[in-house]
Amino acid sequence: MERNEALKRVLSQLANGNVGLSLTELQNFFAVYPRPQAQAEMDSLLAEYQVMSRYWMQGYQDPQLSSNYSQLLQRTYRLYADTSLWRRIGSSPFISTTYSNLLMSSREWSVNNIRQELESFVTDVAMVGLEPANKQLPHREALYARHQQFVSSLFNYIWTSGQWSDAKSKAFEEMLLSPTVDSADQQLMVSALTLSLLNTFDMAKLRTLLNVCRQATDEQVRQRALVGWVMGRNYTLSSVFPEEQQLVDELLQDEQMVQELTELQLQMIYAMSAEQDHHTIQSEIMPDLLKNNHFRITRNGVEEVEEDSLEDILHPEAEEERMEKVEESFRRMIDMQKQGSDIYFGGFSQMKRFSFFQTIANWFMPFTMYHPDVAVAMKSLHTNRFLQQLLKTGPFCNSDKYSFVLGFSQVLERLPQSMRDMMERGEATMGELPEEEIQSAAYIRRMYLQDLYRFFRLFPHAAQFDHPFGHSDGLEHVLFFVSPLFKGSPLEKNFDKVASMLIRRHYNEDAERLLKRFGDAYRDYHYYMMEATVIQRLKGTGAAHDKQARLATAYQKAMALKPDSERALLGYARALFGMEQYEEALNVFETLVGKYPEKRSYVLQQTVCLSNLGRFDEALEPLFRLNYETPDDLNVKRVLAWALTGAGKYEQALPLYVQLTTLEESSDEDFLNQGYCFWFSGNPKKAVDSFCHYLENTGQQASCIVKNEQTLILQKGISMPEIQMMLSAIAPSHGGSPT
Repeated sequence: MERNEALKRVLSQLANGNVGLSLTELQNFFAVYPRPQAQAEMDSLLAEYQVMSRYWMQGYQDPQLSSNYSQLLQRTYRLYADTSLWRRIGSSPFISTTYSNLLMSSREWSVNNIRQELESFVTDVAMVGLEPANKQLPHREALYARHQQFVSSLFNYIWTSGQWSDAKSKAFEEMLLSPTVDSADQQLMVSALTLSLLNTFDMAKLRTLLNVCRQATDEQVRQRALVGWVMGRNYTLSSVFPEEQQLVDELLQDEQMVQELTELQLQMIYAMSAEQDHHTIQSEIMPDLLKNNHFRITRNGVEEVEEDSLEDILHPEAEEERMEKVEESFRRMIDMQKQGSDIYFGGFSQMKRFSFFQTIANWFMPFTMYHPDVAVAMKSLHTNRFLQQLLKTGPFCNSDKYSFVLGFSQVLERLPQSMRDMMERGEATMGELPEEEIQSAAYIRRMYLQDLYRFFRLFPHAAQFDHPFGHSDGLEHVLFFVSPLFKGSPLEKNFDKVASMLIRRHYNEDAERLLKRFGDAYRDYHYYMMEATVIQRLKGTGAAHDKQARLATAYQKAMALKPDSERALLGYARALFGMEQYEEALNVFETLVGKYPEKRSYVLQQTVCLSNLGRFDEALEPLFRLNYETPDDLNVKRVLAWALTGAGKYEQALPLYVQLTTLEESSDEDFLNQGYCFWFSGNPKKAVDSFCHYLENTGQQASCIVKNEQTLILQKGISMPEIQMMLSAIAPSHGGSPT
């Protein structure tokens, strides 16, 4: 979305709490983009600030200075915000058209008129139910058609509205909490408020959502308000609106709210994986489903495949195996869904091209069969038990339910008769959920997040709004736990749950951001183990030695809290090894071997440390034993061959290298180490062949042959002339020149 650079500078000064510089930047903006309707407020702000500044310069001590300055700062922000909205409307054809249509309508958008219209609708619906049966349908259709036009316009009015007054905020809050207003209308208004906040922050609107979140008894409304204020928060303006921090602090005194915010954070992270989950379903699960069912998709629709009686005779177990594979595929999708994955995004993303979704409000409409855009389709489908049950208990968000009805009405006649009969009788099912789960706060919130995700990913004009889910691979906008608003709050006790999930799903940079927010009281053993995992995975974290040093520190702190932790000991030993502190690493590995003598990997790592310290003879005894116990372990053979080479036992080492270099599993290092063995044993010609093989495969420079093991080469009595001749012999074959 376009952001005017001059307005960015205004916002920056506001965030710093500087009224004078904010007004100066606003003047600069109006000089380029005149806005006559704002000039009176601009002049008033400048005059008041100049008077305040003049008295201050004269040394006058005003006891109301802080209060007056704060009010002036907030008024300056409101002028900026309305100007920013004005600029946005002018630069966006979509917003401009929406706003113009509102202005051209004859409707007066006063709070009293809005409330009267909403309450009259509830009364009219009740009255229709008292009419004779033959009159109810046409009256209800006309009523819902008229009301849908109103709430769609109301939705547009709210999300394009400028800064609200406290009185207006309070009036909307009362409407959103009133039992005389339909829940669906309240939910739609909450979504409109959320979009408005994503365009331009408004403390009055945010306060409305916070209060609705605290007081609403309708769970659908409350959960939308919860999501809305989380997405609409703006901690960068804390100097302008300290009230936001106070409201959040009060909200977090409620333990239920702390748990719900934690669940919301986890759900938002899951929501970001919708495309990845879709790819998993398309590439791994759906092929099995299509291969093992009795239907095939053709141009004319879905056709039933006749059973092969001969196949039943020759392979009676095949049908059972197919059913098991189908059931396993379904179970896998169900498990993904239970964990929080949005498994239907990919499929329904193709069904958002209906004209229904060209109206922005429809993306957020709670599903109702009386919506005028689906009422015609529902007339022909009202006897279909499959559809009725799916709309009632199916695991779909509202926008997907609308997609399903619109799509289902078009393809129903192209389905096999046997399938249509099953659907009419209600014998076909599609993952129906128990009613108690559907009514739970977590489920309601998850479905609403899916509605939001679809809107911001698929609505053609979604780019006109700040994207709460972000556009990159990271979670910059989604990870609200890192907000300074929650620093030192009761949420910190649940930071570890979120950090663990981020690590499991490989959001490593985001996990690092959250780990930095942990207070000292929560930096326990688990914290330092998570920190170590993140350090290992992060790319570009500096020099390798520095990274290993950070790892060692993390593991040390973990060990201080849990001295007997095997994982921490092992991680610490490996970090020391990575820093080439082999003596210290050896001591830790010896501790591990003493504690867990049955774990051969610790013995092997102990011998590697001994070899790197030049204590080859000490390493041989345990290596011979390991090689005897695990004759097929190639890593044991590699370490043994190198220890034998270091110990000068070349006749024993060379057969091992011959074996290693002739296997399919051979590594380039096997040829490198074989070259050293040949060289030390007095066979430079074969050493040259092995080194050249290594250099050709790895692209390394010839000089690395000496640099890698310079100390050992000199210990073996290789003279400098011999080293130079070796470099000369291997360099030409590697594209170099004799040294």
